[in-house]
Amino acid sequence: MVDTSLSKKKDPDQPEISLPTLKSQRTKMGKSEDNEKKKKIKDVEISVPIVYGNAAFWLGKKASEYQSHKWTVYVRGATNEDLSVVVKRAVFQLHSSFNNPTRVVESAPFELSESGWGEFEIAITLFFHNDVCEKPLNL
Repeated sequence: MVDTSLSKKKDPDQPEISLPTLKSQRTKMGKSEDNEKKKKIKDVEISVPIVYGNAAFWLGKKASEYQSHKWTVYVRGATNEDLSVVVKRAVFQLHSSFNNPTRVVESAPFELSESGWGEFEIAITLFFHNDVCEKPLNL
């Protein structure tokens, strides 16, 4: 889960950035199949390093009581490579006070930007293309 901490800092003009988390998805491929010329090779393991985190910025004079920060939560390749080759979609579960708290991003970049006033945890679930992995990954 990602903590969207929006605590006050000594220099309000500097962005508040959480340290990104590096995670590697390892999976074993299934049995050999021939569907539409795509093959799954038995017992092949791939590893895709990913980084996820968030950044928040104080809105300064534009801030209101309920809209004091602009923030972005993201899932990226460890060296900023395109994850859409392996990731089908990312689901971000926001706090229940947001309109439509379950947000689905189906193409890269897998990120979500909003504004708000507090801090909360965001659950992220990655869904992979079927030829990569059939199980989702909860971050």
